[in-house]
Amino acid sequence: DHQRRYGCTINPPDSSVSRRLKPHKWKVQFSPSPRDICWENLSVSRKNFFIKAVMLNVFLFLVLFFLTTPPVVVSVMDTLVFNQVEKMGPVISEFLPTLLLWTVAALLPVIVSHSDEWLSHWTRSQRNHSIMRKTFIFLLFMVLILPALGLTSAQAFVLFALHSHNETYRWECLFMPDKGAFFVNYVITSAFIGTSLELIRFPELFVYALRLCLARSKAESVSLRNTIMWEFPFGLQYAWMLLIFAMTTVFSLSCPLITPFGLLYMGMKHCVDRYNLYFAYGPSKISTRIHATAINYVVVSIVLLQASFMLLSIMRQGFNSISVYALTGFVLTIIIAVLHSSLRVCSGLSPIYHQAKPAPSASPSLSSPRHGSAARHQFVPDVLLRG
Repeated sequence: DHQRRYGCTINPPDSSVSRRLKPHKWKVQFSPSPRDICWENLSVSRKNFFIKAVMLNVFLFLVLFFLTTPPVVVSVMDTLVFNQVEKMGPVISEFLPTLLLWTVAALLPVIVSHSDEWLSHWTRSQRNHSIMRKTFIFLLFMVLILPALGLTSAQAFVLFALHSHNETYRWECLFMPDKGAFFVNYVITSAFIGTSLELIRFPELFVYALRLCLARSKAESVSLRNTIMWEFPFGLQYAWMLLIFAMTTVFSLSCPLITPFGLLYMGMKHCVDRYNLYFAYGPSKISTRIHATAINYVVVSIVLLQASFMLLSIMRQGFNSISVYALTGFVLTIIIAVLHSSLRVCSGLSPIYHQAKPAPSASPSLSSPRHGSAARHQFVPDVLLRG
């Protein structure tokens, strides 16, 4: 009744309480599932939420700008213990920087995800979506873009962009074979060590052992198994998988050896996540927007692939036919990506298909609302369910 009539210049008459209720400012949306709602955060107003979001995002931006820490730590360790590491053997000297980069890169997204929980999101699906976006952007700059440019932080990138006229940058060194080998080692480390650590679950094991030591009775020790079941970190794991996909895609042309190891990581990651979802973690709430965002990040990976191929062909061979072809493909990819993200022109080709679960039909004996509500709220002990 409060919508404007199309083709008419007269709106419906206002009621006696329209000025007080202001229905023209209402925004009606579908209510989320009760299990998706964070009931303890509903008391937080939107104003406080935006204030905390601005403070947290500024803090994370400063951390990204001044530290972007894995390359910083690798460079510091390289200057301190490089001679000692070389004496240990070529295998350790090759994999130690990669392992160190993976370790620090695994700690920083945890800080990002835990800091995002401080924002007091109203729904769990919104929290997982926010964690996935921030973690992927953070990891993309921290692990892929800045190390590929040979820079240690975003601050170094800005200083290079502002003061590059005084120095000569060797652009042909961007896609050297040893740099591709570094990212191949990173994917191998993530495939074997990363997935193994996800199965071991050291943080949950440490918290469980600590609570078990602090338990005051045998009954409390038995109940710890139910309280220790954490929610599956869907946003964090989604961001990690998208990062490895982006890394494999970007370096698949300049370093084709990374492709089979990227496929190996995807297979092992699928098996590990399937096991954790079924047997290790509790259910996680997500929305359909998180998959749409993941598709946009896949398109971003394709754009980065086209950009790397274009720069590689221009720097190595100049403006020849291959470079013109790469430049044309890059421009077309940019146009398709912008149209898809803004206008959703490719939404009909989306591989995502959501099927609604049919509601269970009521039995004839429970056809009345009275009996139906009583059976729906009937308490059945776990002992009878097991028997």
